[in-house]
Amino acid sequence: MNKKRVAINMTAQLLAFAVNMLLGFILVPVIDSMIPNAYGFTDIANKFVQAAQIVVSALNTMASRFITIHIHRNDREEANQYFSSVFFANVLMAVVFMVPALFVVVYLGHIFQVPPEASLPDIQMLFFFIFVNFLISIMTSVFGVAPYSKDRLELSSIATILGEVVRLAVLFVSYFFFRPYLWYVGCASVASTVIQAAANLIFTRRLLPDMEVKRSYFRWSKVKELVSLGAWNSVTRLGQLLLDGLSTSIANIMISAAAMTTISISTQVPTVISNLMGTIAGVFNPQMTIAYAKEDKEQLLEIIASADRIMIFIISIPIAFMTVFGKAFFQLWIGKTQDPGQLYILAMLNVGTLFVSASIQVLYHVFLITKRVKLNSVVILASGILTTATVFLLLETTKLGIYAIAGVSTFYGILRNLVFTPIYAARCLKVKWYTFYGDILLGLMSIGAICLTALPFQLLIEIDGWVKLFAVGIVAGFLALMVNFFIVLRGNERRMVVEMVRKKLRR
Repeated sequence: MNKKRVAINMTAQLLAFAVNMLLGFILVPVIDSMIPNAYGFTDIANKFVQAAQIVVSALNTMASRFITIHIHRNDREEANQYFSSVFFANVLMAVVFMVPALFVVVYLGHIFQVPPEASLPDIQMLFFFIFVNFLISIMTSVFGVAPYSKDRLELSSIATILGEVVRLAVLFVSYFFFRPYLWYVGCASVASTVIQAAANLIFTRRLLPDMEVKRSYFRWSKVKELVSLGAWNSVTRLGQLLLDGLSTSIANIMISAAAMTTISISTQVPTVISNLMGTIAGVFNPQMTIAYAKEDKEQLLEIIASADRIMIFIISIPIAFMTVFGKAFFQLWIGKTQDPGQLYILAMLNVGTLFVSASIQVLYHVFLITKRVKLNSVVILASGILTTATVFLLLETTKLGIYAIAGVSTFYGILRNLVFTPIYAARCLKVKWYTFYGDILLGLMSIGAICLTALPFQLLIEIDGWVKLFAVGIVAGFLALMVNFFIVLRGNERRMVVEMVRKKLRR
């Protein structure tokens, strides 16, 4: 494993993630205070996009794998055929999606409850811009393959950061100099996507000068091959949408617009942690794909082992801090318009799955590179169907309300990640079935130890301001790093870290 490349990619990806996260945490309370009970519609609009991505992912999920493998096997002709075929097929799908997108925008008021304090045209414009953003991202997605195929993910991070800076600029000007509308969020997303697409196009020309978009390279056979394998990933996405993607829509239709917004806000922190997991896992995906292309199983297993430990080392800290300091955070962040206690309970119900999945997130890429996605897709779809059915049953027969919406997906998610994912990944890699359970146990030990370390701060210090929260977080964070230093890292890894620190101090 190229540790220097991992470090560069990790730093860049985390920086891009931090910019995105900071923007989200600033944006949510501002919009909720300006336009009450309406922010949840941004989440619903994005869920429509996720539903459309179920179809799109059938083609695009496998594109990076096939293009990367053929590039590293020096088969440029095949790589170009996949590249051009994906591009033209995406353009065709974007044209097809325009029709249902316009239908949803026009008849939005008949589909969802719109609170009196919100404006229907404003929400329609929000949906319109978010759908336009989705269509642009479809047509330009193939250009993101270049940094992936060359293991230069820091370039993708640069594109993301540029896009987020533009998004922040658009939102700042819009909300501070004009009358507040919700559609500014969608408009800013379009501007961000255009910038990122332009950057990825430049990176493609520099990293893959031999890669061209030509009609002569287009092959329906390549599209069919990608779709036949990627269709199972579409099934996976459908299952994930049923697992937790319909929460805001169900809350709006079955309960109220206010419940929709409460659930949407409560998922912000769990979503950030989940996205952070995906960001870290994604750093290792190119090297896993390249190792598999070279048929180097030993190297592949080494990358997975390192990825799991790095994931635990980083992710266990925000999960533990959310558990200990979550209520105080919600009180400070958005306590004026929402019940912080309720938000904390809902957030913890959403975080529950991450206690297990944080340790084995990288295993999902194993199913993709080994082309063993079918069974995993069926299991996720089944758990998604069970989740949706159970939620409707509980809403009709109990008074759990929004707690049922948040808690059921966590129950099925934990069950799936305990009894299926680690065993099937081991089978795909032809290793012992219990190989990855040690990582799950290590992750739980790390989270538990950090919770015990941070709990005295929460019990002994009254956190009534951001300064105190950050001060406590910094001290507790340092102690958490020390805990993980001894619990997560192996002896040789600890010695390597100590030596790195010594070199820095000497300089």
